[in-house]
Amino acid sequence: MSKRSTNNRGPFLSRRAAKIVLTGTVGLALALPGGIAAAGDVAVQQMQIAAGEGISAKAAAAPDASKAKVTSEQAVATLKALFPTLKDANVSGTRLTNNDGSYPQNNNQLVWDIQWNVQIGSSSFGFSSRVDAISGDVLSVYLSSPLNTEGGYYPPKLTRDEALAKAKAFIAKAAPSLKGSELKEQNSTYARATSVLFGPVQYNFIFQISKNGLPAATESVYITLDGNGEVSQFSKSYSGLEYPSAKPAISLAAAEKTYNNRFKVGLYYAPVYNNNTFDHWVLSWQPQASVQYLVDAQTGKLIDYEGREATSLTYEKVPSTKERFTPRASGKELTAEEAAKQLQQVFTIPAGRKLLNQTLGGQPDQDSKTWQLAWQAEDSFVSGAPSRTYAEIDASTGEIKQIQLEQYMTAENKPVLPAPAGGKKLTQAEAKQKAIALINRLYNKAADSLLLAEHGGTWSVLSGGQGYRYEFVRQYQGIPVLDGSIALTIDSYGRVKTYTNYSLGSLDALKDKPAPAISEAAAKQSYLDKYKLTLEYISLGGYYTSGEYVQPQIKLAYSPHPSDGQEAILTQVLDAATGKWVSLYTGYANPADSSPPAVDIKGHPQEQQFNELLNYGVFSTDKDGKINPEQEITLGDWYSYLVKASTPYYSGGSVGTANQQPVAGVKPDSSYYNVISFALEYGWIAKDAVVKPEEKLTREGLAVQLAAFLKYSKISALLANDPVVAGFSDNASISNKGAVALAVKLGLLQADNGKFNPQQMVTKALAADVLMKLVQLQGKTDQSFTPNRY
Repeated sequence: MSKRSTNNRGPFLSRRAAKIVLTGTVGLALALPGGIAAAGDVAVQQMQIAAGEGISAKAAAAPDASKAKVTSEQAVATLKALFPTLKDANVSGTRLTNNDGSYPQNNNQLVWDIQWNVQIGSSSFGFSSRVDAISGDVLSVYLSSPLNTEGGYYPPKLTRDEALAKAKAFIAKAAPSLKGSELKEQNSTYARATSVLFGPVQYNFIFQISKNGLPAATESVYITLDGNGEVSQFSKSYSGLEYPSAKPAISLAAAEKTYNNRFKVGLYYAPVYNNNTFDHWVLSWQPQASVQYLVDAQTGKLIDYEGREATSLTYEKVPSTKERFTPRASGKELTAEEAAKQLQQVFTIPAGRKLLNQTLGGQPDQDSKTWQLAWQAEDSFVSGAPSRTYAEIDASTGEIKQIQLEQYMTAENKPVLPAPAGGKKLTQAEAKQKAIALINRLYNKAADSLLLAEHGGTWSVLSGGQGYRYEFVRQYQGIPVLDGSIALTIDSYGRVKTYTNYSLGSLDALKDKPAPAISEAAAKQSYLDKYKLTLEYISLGGYYTSGEYVQPQIKLAYSPHPSDGQEAILTQVLDAATGKWVSLYTGYANPADSSPPAVDIKGHPQEQQFNELLNYGVFSTDKDGKINPEQEITLGDWYSYLVKASTPYYSGGSVGTANQQPVAGVKPDSSYYNVISFALEYGWIAKDAVVKPEEKLTREGLAVQLAAFLKYSKISALLANDPVVAGFSDNASISNKGAVALAVKLGLLQADNGKFNPQQMVTKALAADVLMKLVQLQGKTDQSFTPNRY
């Protein structure tokens, strides 16, 4: 069996899926406002998945073919009529299933799962599509390579508004069960996430489906069209859950009063990221867990995203116990056997499971290596997912980073550990003391480093007598640190079921806390002014948390949303030292987050170019709203423009500099490291080149970069004696005459009064002009210079 772990982790998900993901449920509770966190359910589900907790739903019964109103042949015919490019594809298989492949799994639907195959020479490509076997609605299609082989071009045939109209017309044909009035376009970051200047033009739209006149909680339509109006991707989600009446029993005013009274803020240290890499800590006023709560529109009570009545969050100091974890000091890494022995001092491996997987590996954000161990029953593949126990142990210190009694959980999971002989089930108070004792044995200096997040009431009690759950956060001088959480669940006898321990790392950079420049009351009001409550349907449950499956349901609730109508993600916090709002995520480009119009380009010769580049996130304004068009740029700036114009979220997934090696002579701590890495990957930089990104870029240097970007460096060498360059009065001062000749012949650069001015510095204005000329050059050269983004 493969010796790889399926527990990929880190503070970020897919570049397209989300900007922000925090591991552990405390991170969710404290850092993301509930209704503010991507309408809640999606963010919560992703949080649980990121934390390594199972996602398998209850096994579905066999589909009843007699209920199908659409045959597989009709489903195939529908798809071919909607997607002309399928004429080049063959159906390799059809299967009737009772869910649409979405998560949470919906078992109340009959779906034709249709497999396609495309043969190109000796290569074969496959993809799938789904059609509702009752309504005939298309549920999902993604036309992958090689059906989508179109290169870059500009401008597109259709404007975005024209593409929107075509998308709506397509939806009417693909999903006839929907009425146009039920669709509302969402101004979504994700919808624009693949919009780039270099590459095939794509228009992405997300429409939320309405139920009873209100936005549906989890039902939407996603569609992608190219610049010619051809649809390449389509998906329609359907939860199958029952929607309650849209008439609230509680007024908005009453809901606001309840919410505002329970809303609390506290002091927290929050991590600030630059280019998705941790940069520094900021002492901030942030909402406590109450911000993730909703107001039930029928009862008027505060509820959380598990559907529980809200409780208050407090923090308690972790007391020290007699038995405490002591890191290894030998300097020698643990063997797999030693790591397993270390684990079994605090954890019971189920009988019949043997150590089958053992991998020693590292994470990008860690200096040390980690043992990834898995115990499995030999016959565990007989039915469904394997019965597997999983753990991670730091090979240097012996500290346990993760424990999963059951790595692959299902809704009908039964306890795998029998009741201990003579064992006594713990009360809630006894379980808390047991958790305190365990965290001291699991976490280094727990009493000095951690706080217990106490939610109150019966929050810690798992349903059905499954045990108890606890959450801890790191602290500095008594102030919680929001960089994930330490989560622990135990069974009713006090034995460990799950444990996760991930954080950013050192708090050494923190100094004595500054005196807050703004009071708690003023901070609370600042947050309340920033959000408003909206009546909507909310999806609760449908995921695992703390080893417990939360059944999905739809509720009518008042949910907090940004009052300015921006995307529902908390990306700013109130700096306690200055009283100003600060962004937690800076330094990366997102086409959806285009900068506001610059105040200093009105009437500039490159005004149009700047506006387009601002719209795509290639350029950005400074804090004063200026772009500074005559500012000179560096070589690193030029590469950053190319990367941002080619790749959305180009720096996504970078979580630290540990274990990273210099690239083209650029060290990992350089602000240009990510763009240079991408430039090297795309072939814009020679593999043996040494780049100095901080150096100012000259016009001749730009010509050389253009030849490399266009993949014409070798051809440009043949143009060294071209008469175009010979005609310049300053040709003697041009070193790379071929590159200059190429740039001039392609219309990218031009002379000024008979001079090329090779040593003149490149300004933002010139860079903007050249970038847009490159964009318009797409599709007009024999050799594609558009990077492959997938």
